[in-house]
Amino acid sequence: MTQSDIQLGDFLDTGHLSRMTSGILSKILCHLCNGGPLALRHLLFASNGLYYAAVNDASLWTTISFDDEFFEHFRGQPVEQAESFTKQCLRWSSSLPLCIRIFRHDALDADLLTGPLRALSDHKYRGSERCTSLIWYHGGQDGVSDERILALLPKELPSLRHLSLSHFVDPKNGSQFPICPVLEKVEMLAQASLNRSLWGTNFAHVTTLSYGNHADWYIYDLSTLSLFPALRDLTLFTTNSGHAWMLYVLQPALPFQHLQTLRLRGKLPPELLAWVVAPALEALHIEANDFGWTSIDTLCDPLSSLCLHLYVLLPEAVTRIGPPWATNLSRFVLKCTRMETLFVYKWMEEECIKLLGHSNVVLRVL
Repeated sequence: MTQSDIQLGDFLDTGHLSRMTSGILSKILCHLCNGGPLALRHLLFASNGLYYAAVNDASLWTTISFDDEFFEHFRGQPVEQAESFTKQCLRWSSSLPLCIRIFRHDALDADLLTGPLRALSDHKYRGSERCTSLIWYHGGQDGVSDERILALLPKELPSLRHLSLSHFVDPKNGSQFPICPVLEKVEMLAQASLNRSLWGTNFAHVTTLSYGNHADWYIYDLSTLSLFPALRDLTLFTTNSGHAWMLYVLQPALPFQHLQTLRLRGKLPPELLAWVVAPALEALHIEANDFGWTSIDTLCDPLSSLCLHLYVLLPEAVTRIGPPWATNLSRFVLKCTRMETLFVYKWMEEECIKLLGHSNVVLRVL
């Protein structure tokens, strides 16, 4: 029995459904299907009231998750069952925008997706036309299954605005990712070497990018970043604790001419920061990752981007990690001769007053 089954059982045992307003009931159902509507399958047989509440709320069916729960439920059943469930989601989501989540781990998972992805391409349900968000997590060791999934995807996702990729392996067999003419926001974690023929011009008009690795960075990371010429908001991050390294020789710096906001989360390689040139930068955010690491001590020398507004909103945990944060922040503030405002948390205020001295920079405490 899954956690969703337990939560649903508690919900059904309350006996108070008839006294609930439609708004409250809708919120409860939304919570139950937070990871996707598969958790609602029991409701369809529980009572007429729950059936109509679930079926008539199109928003409950707009996130279609091909995840562990999906594969565990449909593996071993006739292959038509997974396709039928997907069609049900497409029908009951009406004309609302869709979010498709693909979390695959092995070749068997790819086999099970044949029917569901075929349903997504069916013009009857307009699934491919309504898909505005695609979240794809690759949990395997190679790109063989990704090739097969790509072959099943529609040729075009005309409404896709948000794409999130984790540990994705680009197929090298001449595959073509769906054309995404309005794509504007991309997230990438641990992206392997990017195959330009796969992506075409999908990144040419993207304005927001979040790009990171667990620790090591490579030359192909820079090649990937160079495919986003229209960026206005860029986040670079490292998830692990300790030092991050830049491996292999660097290519020449490529300026982000339109970049207005830059976020640096975790401890990033100084060579990477030297590559970032943003003449129109307005706001720089220095953030700590979950381990409390920052890039303050590596910013002074390499980063050539000077900003108007600096946000250094750090947890107190950074006081126990690495070099003194205030000393390095002081050096960086002096370097940013264009800076007008420094935003910090309350616990940082005393040290920041000292480091600013007679500077014209305005200190804002949040």
